[in-house]
This record gives sequence, structure tokens and C-alpha cells, in this order.
Amino acid sequence: MLIVDQSVLDDISRGFSVPAQPKLLLELLKLMAETSPDVNAISAAISKDIAVSAAILKTINSPLYGLSRTVTDIKMSVNYIGIFGVVMLVTGSLLKKSFDPKNCSIDLEDFWQFTSDIASVAMIIGQRFKPQIANDKFFSLGLFHACGVPVMAMKYDDYQKILDGGLTTPELELTTVEEAHYGFNHTTIGFYVASSWRLPKDVCQIILRHHERSFLTELNGSEAQDLFAVLKLCEHLMSLKYLERPSTDWPYVEEKVLTVMAIDNNTLQALITEFTCISAESTNE
Repeated sequence: MLIVDQSVLDDISRGFSVPAQPKLLLELLKLMAETSPDVNAISAAISKDIAVSAAILKTINSPLYGLSRTVTDIKMSVNYIGIFGVVMLVTGSLLKKSFDPKNCSIDLEDFWQFTSDIASVAMIIGQRFKPQIANDKFFSLGLFHACGVPVMAMKYDDYQKILDGGLTTPELELTTVEEAHYGFNHTTIGFYVASSWRLPKDVCQIILRHHERSFLTELNGSEAQDLFAVLKLCEHLMSLKYLERPSTDWPYVEEKVLTVMAIDNNTLQALITEFTCISAESTNE
């Protein structure tokens, strides 16, 4: 396990506008920690936040979940996708509300669209290829993996230029570019946010290391490598969809990701067509 020095975390807490864990999430975690969590109490706590409740119902009634009937309240949502699934959706909704777009140097609407789509696709692909792993882990990893980006963008007016530069210099890991320019990188900040929001420790570790192109060098069959592989595949798919180019890390991890996922190139091309509406021929040009 990669350990972040406490002094680094202290610097982050002092130097960046990191969103504090919301009271609603604290309340939910306390309720979930009980020996027999009370579904009614959990549903009531969530329902008090009208905006979050509306966002959850919209997501659950989307084609992503493919439910046979319309879910009309939070208690019904808990019954359909479970307490942990609903809490992950609450966490995601609260995360998005924690950043003020007026004080951010990147387009937050585009950013959340991109990461939300990664989270949604990760749930589908994770369920399809790694069903032994709890699906909410794929969702939380997809949504939170880049949560350090808006924190950086709240502090640095030129951060969009750094992100753009990462696309034009794909031979360098984005974290390397960030460290050279700012002395910090978004994965360490993302780890801090995810840990303070009490995401699962293994998810926090992948957030910290998700730009490490050597992460899959020695395959060990671990759940951590499964999570990493699914995330990198979904990043690649959404990069093709929105940017019409492979993700910057993809050429360096593609072979090992496909091995971990146990998929061949034909299956990869089918996934590209399914999730991006880009034909296999287009990606090979």
C-alpha cells in the first residue's frame, strides 16, 4: 500500500479549499454503522435534502439501472439497489454540490459530465467482467478518481493550461507535469478528499495511484488491479467519446489492462462501439 506522508496531507488541508465531508454523509455513515441499519431512518435522512433526493431518483430511473418500474421515493430506491448503492449516489451528488463553478478555472459542468459517465460505464463494465467486486466500488472510483482536479482548479487560474498540456505531452504522466509546475498533483489531493469522505480504503488507494503507468507491470490477480484496469478502460472509452482520442495513459497500460480484463482486441472494439458510438474502423485509422 502506498502511504502519503502526513506532512503532505497537512499541507493540502492548509493550502487548498478541500470540501469538508457534508453533515448528511456523516449522518448516513453513523446510521450504516449500526448493527442493523434502519432503512426508514436512512431514507428519512436522505429525503430531507430535496436536491440530493431528486438527483438520486433521476439516476435510478435512468436506463443505466434498467428497472422495470419507476422508483418514486428514496425508500423504494434503497429497496431496489441497497443501502450502499444509494449512499454512493448520495456521496456523488454531494461531491458535485461542493464546488462553486464561479471560482473554478475549468468548466465544472463538462468535468462532472465526463467523470459521471466514467462512473456509469465503470458500473456496467465492472458488473459484466468483474462481478465478484461490489458494484458501488466501481461507481465511487469512477466518480472520485479525478476529484482532486476541481480542487486544483479552485486554487490555480492557469490549471486548464496544465490539463491541455497533458494532452499534448502524453509521454509524461499528468501528475509529473503538475508536480513540476505546482509542487502538488491531483491524485494526492483526490486521495485526501476521498479519505476524508470515508470512501473504502482500497478505492482511495487507486485514486492515489490511478496515473501510475507501472501499476500493472507485475500482475498478481488482486482486486486492486481489477479496479485499476476497469477504471483505465473506462477513461479510455470516454476519452474516445468526448475528445476523439485515446486517453493519455492508454498506450502504456492497454496490453496489461486487456490481460486483467480477459478481453481480446475484438471485444475491445465492440466496447468502443457500444459506449462511444464510434466504429471500430474509425479507431484504427
